[in-house]
Amino acid sequence: MTNIGESMAAGNSFRGMMPILPTAIMPNGDVDETSQRRLVQYSLQCGAVAIGHFGFASEFHKISDDDRRLLTKIIVDETAGRVPTFMGVTAQGHNVTVRYAVEAEQLGADILMVALPLINLPTQQEAFDLFQAISDTVSLPIIVQDIPESANVLSPELVCRMAREIENVRYVKAEGTNFIPKTEEVMKLADGELEVIGGSGGKHMIHLLRLGVTSFMTGTEALDLHGAAVKAYLDGNEDEAADIYFQRIAPYFAFYDAYSEELLKVMLHERGIIDHPDVIAPRAKLPMSEIEWREFNWVLDRIGWRKQWPEIP
Repeated sequence: MTNIGESMAAGNSFRGMMPILPTAIMPNGDVDETSQRRLVQYSLQCGAVAIGHFGFASEFHKISDDDRRLLTKIIVDETAGRVPTFMGVTAQGHNVTVRYAVEAEQLGADILMVALPLINLPTQQEAFDLFQAISDTVSLPIIVQDIPESANVLSPELVCRMAREIENVRYVKAEGTNFIPKTEEVMKLADGELEVIGGSGGKHMIHLLRLGVTSFMTGTEALDLHGAAVKAYLDGNEDEAADIYFQRIAPYFAFYDAYSEELLKVMLHERGIIDHPDVIAPRAKLPMSEIEWREFNWVLDRIGWRKQWPEIP
């Protein structure tokens, strides 16, 4: 695999899907290594251009330090250099975030993804200092994760300033509040110095594509559908991309957006990719109602989602 730093220096961009994997567990809560490795294989088979972990879809805030090391080793090993790996290092303490960053680099990750703490939100200067400390400590490129909770801190001006002044800040993941106009403003201010990656589960994917975004950390539960939309658009087929988005992604997303923690694993389990659909305790919210399950499955039938592993895509 081409060294990621060399690739970016040459002006290359990610073009395609960069799934953030869920954490596959056994019913007793232990990491399910077999399923976790199968998630990597599924992502590669669906054409992923990078593979990541320790985002919200991974339930990062409920993972022990020991399991974090185990999961990083599994993903790096199973990916085996075929695409870059990126690891989230978000923590409630800045010193813990830096320690996670060091550990990720030592275990072979290629890129870091960093959101601000969800509790005791830092000031803009404190946020800048955090990213500077990470860049000073490790050599890996950094993705700034713009989440709703910290969207007001990570203004377009601050994100672009970090890209100019902090050596390793190279990307921003767009999923904070009002991320469509914010993405447009970031791309305008950055003038090519910062690459935007789409997020938010796939919400507004077609509109971000039209703004010039070429990569997305979305759709692990239906990576084939999300990847097909992105590929069609990047191949110059906007109408085909729009049809896939509005006819096959948007219908199920109406349910998925409200129950993503539960449905991500249920959908992957139903496709035969992970062996158990369990979430890490405690649950984020009550399960879907019986009528919602019925209507959700009706949608999955209509959009042609039922393909089973390993016949995906």
